[in-house]
Amino acid sequence: RNRIMLGAHWDTRPISDRDTNRELKAKPVIGANDGGSGVAVLLEIARLLSSQPAPVIVDLVFFDLEDMGEIDNLPFSIGASEFVAKNRFYRPTAGVIVDMVCDRELVIPRESYSRDKAKKLQDKIWRIAAQQQQAEVFVDRDGSYVNDDHLPFLKAGLKVVNLIHSPFPESWHTSNDSIERCSPKSLQQVGNVLKELIYTLD
Repeated sequence: RNRIMLGAHWDTRPISDRDTNRELKAKPVIGANDGGSGVAVLLEIARLLSSQPAPVIVDLVFFDLEDMGEIDNLPFSIGASEFVAKNRFYRPTAGVIVDMVCDRELVIPRESYSRDKAKKLQDKIWRIAAQQQQAEVFVDRDGSYVNDDHLPFLKAGLKVVNLIHSPFPESWHTSNDSIERCSPKSLQQVGNVLKELIYTLD
């Protein structure tokens, strides 16, 4: 059977270094969006799968240490990099990294590393979004190159697409990344696309 990996990072940034309030810069990011939202989508997918088994194997992978980049000279995506390095024989048919997907004004363009290395899978995701009339969220334009947990997999030759709000919302890496800025509708829109992908993967 085919195998799909759905991944999200559960860690949050230990400092709010982009906060405009100097007193808050040293405090941790709450991470409702940047960390929490991807985890929320995957947990709901898990609930769905328990009652409606998929025709493919679905691996839900939760990564640590994604958001330590540029702190004490550390890189981003430490957990994902370690996962790839220590699981050289893990070869899913397809993969999706879900990150920052709950903003009230969610916009997910075609992330450019994904486009360059996993275009066929990215095209399928955007076709599903178009069929579900989600074009206002899954906008059909090229986004920027984003350093995220999909990169270690792409470098290993695996087809993994990054779904991420871009340009990043103003709350990114600030004390304002809180639940008040999140939208259940945004989470559901992303979840619906992933659900269709899981049940139609060939």
